[in-house]
Amino acid sequence: MNKKKHEFPHAFVILFVILVLMVICTWLVPAGQYNRVEVDGKQVVDADSFQYVESSPVGFMGLFQSIPQGIQDGAALITMIFTIGAAIGLVNSTGALKAAVMTLSKKLGEKHSKLVLIGIMIFFLFIGGFPAMLEGTIPFAAVCIPICLALGYDVITGISVVFIADIVGWSAGPANYYTVGNAQIIGGLELFSGFSYRMAALVVLGIISILYVIRYAEKVRKDPSKGLMAGHDYSDLAGDQEEAAFTGRRKLVVVVFLAAILLIVIGCLKWGWGMPEMSAVYIICGIICGIIAGYKSGKIADELLDGAKSVFIAAMAIGMARAISVVMQQGLILDTIIHGLSGVLKGLPESLTSIGMLAVQTILNFFIPSGSSQALVTMPVLMPVAEITGLSKQLTILAFQFGDGLSNLCYPTMGALIAFLSYGRVPFNKWIKFIMPFMLLAWGACIFLLAAGAVIGY
Repeated sequence: MNKKKHEFPHAFVILFVILVLMVICTWLVPAGQYNRVEVDGKQVVDADSFQYVESSPVGFMGLFQSIPQGIQDGAALITMIFTIGAAIGLVNSTGALKAAVMTLSKKLGEKHSKLVLIGIMIFFLFIGGFPAMLEGTIPFAAVCIPICLALGYDVITGISVVFIADIVGWSAGPANYYTVGNAQIIGGLELFSGFSYRMAALVVLGIISILYVIRYAEKVRKDPSKGLMAGHDYSDLAGDQEEAAFTGRRKLVVVVFLAAILLIVIGCLKWGWGMPEMSAVYIICGIICGIIAGYKSGKIADELLDGAKSVFIAAMAIGMARAISVVMQQGLILDTIIHGLSGVLKGLPESLTSIGMLAVQTILNFFIPSGSSQALVTMPVLMPVAEITGLSKQLTILAFQFGDGLSNLCYPTMGALIAFLSYGRVPFNKWIKFIMPFMLLAWGACIFLLAAGAVIGY
């Protein structure tokens, strides 16, 4: 009798199990709170105000109410994902992006198709490091996965060229306002000071990520059976594999699309744009590209709606992930966990403090997947610890960046990761098998960068 093969739980099931465990923790972990004070219009914690308070455990109804509350808390982000997904879906429907990449690949030759992957990864390293788009890259899965499949790679390669590159860019964050910007405001530093060393970190981590992904991708291209998702049917994601002509209309669509992204980058860095402005530019771009492609108004509307539908799972993943934070806040255990972890750092020798902060932030990122929220909650607590041990504020922020960023690649509480895996139908255990060797390499590089930063007085 054949034994039935057990499937690994769905990513949303894993998220729900974590949510249940967090509810249980509200009954077991002592409740505690920091007072909040306003700094430059932002509510940050008062590091010296922690106190234990009366327990506030979350009940059965609270467990299920946290899910819609998590969606509500992430409303701005979810709205952005829907609008960007709609616009990119429309642009992608014109076939312009695929035609451009396939034409470039043909000119380079099959042996040099990896240069296409490198180009895509450099683009998303930049997107993550400067305008600091994270969840906003989710809709690009619908573009890059079909392209990678058409080039002879697999779905994991399609996810990696976007998500790994973006997270690495976010983690190094030369001009990441959400992490570096907020942390430097709290620390009283000039905005984006210390840029050159973070840029060096981007180069180091970027090279490691590109080499890792290309090594796997080329192995799969040469022998598809070596891919982690070998044997799975992805014909629906691959779409039409016939080479599309790179017509004048499609060339103009690509130009408009790249111009829109450039405008978004400039807007974020120069004019302080946020989610509404970025979303508006994408919508305008989508409509213009639809007109260039010769679509009638009804066709433009249909393609926008189809694009929005394609990112529905991403929106729900973010809501589920936010529900975990909702439970921790309602149960008053989040501040207790932060207080406990920061206490561990006070006993470390100076030489290990930055590495300890990296470890602490990596743990906290499991519970608070929002970089800007982490900055507002943990930086006021960790900055005084750094002063006690003699660690510079810049190095403290760098340790925070690395801890907040890289673990997004392997935590099921990271909504964007669940969104990418759900779109590509990649089980969480398969992804962990792929990503953990990279995580060890990247964390090792981060420890080196932190140690080198201490030596040069960063």
